[in-house]
Amino acid sequence: MKCPKDETAFKVKEIEGINVEYCETCSGVFLKHGELQNITHPTAGDVEYSSIENIDSTRITELNCPLCVDEKMVEVNFASFSDIVMKYCMKCGGIWLEKGELDEINKEIDKLNDDTEHWEHAFRVFLAKLPF
Repeated sequence: MKCPKDETAFKVKEIEGINVEYCETCSGVFLKHGELQNITHPTAGDVEYSSIENIDSTRITELNCPLCVDEKMVEVNFASFSDIVMKYCMKCGGIWLEKGELDEINKEIDKLNDDTEHWEHAFRVFLAKLPF
């Protein structure tokens, strides 16, 4: 597979015990379906599901999915309410993270975990656990 930004062949990089596709040139990371939950800091709910539950399919990017090749990725906000924008393939469920976005996601998770007394946090956790 190749990087969707610069066509560099991916290298394998281990993050939290999971082998992911990594671009040495731009430091982007491609995650297969389910891997985001496994490499982020622990939290209640499913961070991947809560990010893709309300996809706006009109937010098409210029990036093609590295796995599906001809499928354009769409922009989705991490956990649907944050300002962190990931790229998502609606065909295979893959996620592209730009350099530094994984760190931003973990900071957001830590902030949410620390803010457990706030009603918005409790509401987000409740929504993230819903099976729809």
